[in-house]
Amino acid sequence: MLGVLLPTKSDLYSQQYTEYEVKAGYIYNFVKFITWPESCFSSSTSPYVIGVYGMDMFGDIIKRTIRNNTVNNRAFVVKYYNKPSQIQQCHILFVGRITRGEMIELIRAVRNKPILTIGDGLDGFCQIGGIINFTPQYSRNRFEINNTTAKNNEIIISSKLLSLAKIVAINEVEF
Repeated sequence: MLGVLLPTKSDLYSQQYTEYEVKAGYIYNFVKFITWPESCFSSSTSPYVIGVYGMDMFGDIIKRTIRNNTVNNRAFVVKYYNKPSQIQQCHILFVGRITRGEMIELIRAVRNKPILTIGDGLDGFCQIGGIINFTPQYSRNRFEINNTTAKNNEIIISSKLLSLAKIVAINEVEF
């Protein structure tokens, strides 16, 4: 399973990937192991909408990574957001470096909506209600998951993906 999420050794030798290219690859592969409610899509071929919050540079990288790719007959569209109030219809929301206050405001804005929030190594992201958070590269697990929040948001994460992550619980005291 891990091999499905990571580039192969021959890929690594033939090309050096940046941190954000690797993260974009992870996000593309996460989609293969996650189910959203059908009501999130207007048709069976409606695209996955990836929102990028607070980091314009990442949007260009993920666009290159997912270009011409589909998962379950769905293409990808990337949108950019600067304020929580702008976030309307997206399936995945990648959150770049923001302050803790902004993070709390953002999580509140998408709470109980079928939006897979993914933090870029944000301290306490999953504990306050984010769903996936990338962890430092020296960590055994490259990402952590708050499956309770995912379920509350009607997002189903495959047990295969969960087995690769550090599972984190929400800390209501902080939120």
